[in-house]
Amino acid sequence: MKKIVLMAAAVLALPMMMKAQAPADTLRLTLKEAVDNTVQHSKQLRASKMDLELYRHKVTEALSGNLPQVSAELGYTTYFGKSLDMMGQQMAMEDQIGFSGTAAWALNMQQILGVKLSKVAREITELRVQSDELSAKANVIDTYYAVLIYKRNVKIIEQNLAHMEEMQRHTENMFAAGAVEQTDVDQIRVNVASLKNTLLSTNRSLDATKRLLVLQMGLPISTNIEPSNDLEDLIVDRTVAALDSSQFDMRQNLDYKTLELNQEVNERTLKMQKMSYAPTLQVAYVYTNNFKGGFLSFDHVGTATLQIPIFQGMKRNATVKQAKIEVERGEVNLALLQDNLTQNEEQYRFELNSAIEAYLLQKESLDVAKRVLENYRHKYNEGIISSLELTQANTNYLQSEMSYASAAIELLTAHTKLGKLYNQLQY
Repeated sequence: MKKIVLMAAAVLALPMMMKAQAPADTLRLTLKEAVDNTVQHSKQLRASKMDLELYRHKVTEALSGNLPQVSAELGYTTYFGKSLDMMGQQMAMEDQIGFSGTAAWALNMQQILGVKLSKVAREITELRVQSDELSAKANVIDTYYAVLIYKRNVKIIEQNLAHMEEMQRHTENMFAAGAVEQTDVDQIRVNVASLKNTLLSTNRSLDATKRLLVLQMGLPISTNIEPSNDLEDLIVDRTVAALDSSQFDMRQNLDYKTLELNQEVNERTLKMQKMSYAPTLQVAYVYTNNFKGGFLSFDHVGTATLQIPIFQGMKRNATVKQAKIEVERGEVNLALLQDNLTQNEEQYRFELNSAIEAYLLQKESLDVAKRVLENYRHKYNEGIISSLELTQANTNYLQSEMSYASAAIELLTAHTKLGKLYNQLQY
């Protein structure tokens, strides 16, 4: 909640010129529609998907290294009229114009393994895109919840302010009739002024959080949105879902999938480094056609070369050992992640269950605070209690409302955190 408030405050610092724009029509969105808009319009996700497209081209680039390479040349050579002395006889060197085409292919195991390695790297990028999308969805869901909470708080404060303003008028009339003292009027007036300030502050927070939600969805900043889901319905759905005792499938977690592929990269890299000891076969064919001139040239030439690496210092041995260490370290990191995910699942489920219990307790406490306040209002109207007692009961009620709102947002965000770990966000 603090992160959302800080981010919302940053949104408020946007240029004031945005206020001068014509107000847009209100866009009413369900939680699902807000998430779908994020996936479709988020600038961050668009940039992430560009990385995926980039790696697709890198795979093509790596694959092209194993294909035959064909080139053509058209050349002109002049000897500036000079002659060649051959056994005492002068042979004029005529200018040469010719065409040549070359087809070459090299078989190298490192290049073949490199193609497979680039394909795995593309799969890792795909998982990162999915992870970015999951994070974007989770952020929008939490911000949507925050908007609903702020809307509820505004409504509660407005209702409470209307009651207190009515009490203020009633107290002023009683003071005019000499039934109460000036301090009673002042007490109510201060309470009303405090409520007005709270209402202004809460409205500002609501507007800022709405703008934050608009930015997260990738919509124009001038877009006016209103969430259409009911807060209580969402809470009920999340509370029921939390009672599901399904087992945690670690293999569905995106971090786990990514680290598994990273380990595959390490293993393939080790194989590729070992292949540096393997020979390389190079085959080439050259066709030459001289339109003019051409001394001791041949039309067709073919070559086949087997290059065997023998000694390159200690470089190959060192790179192989480094690759082995990366494989071993990857195994340790994967085991560590398994432990962390297991611990996180237990911790997040504990937090969610605790949040549900706290929410139910605050809901019951709020019902009691409402009844107490209503009782005090009747007693105040009958002159049984003082304005100080009434304002204290009103303060206690508002504190119960804020505690209820805090418990609700804790429940909802805890549900999102667990769902993100499961890779199963509910919206």
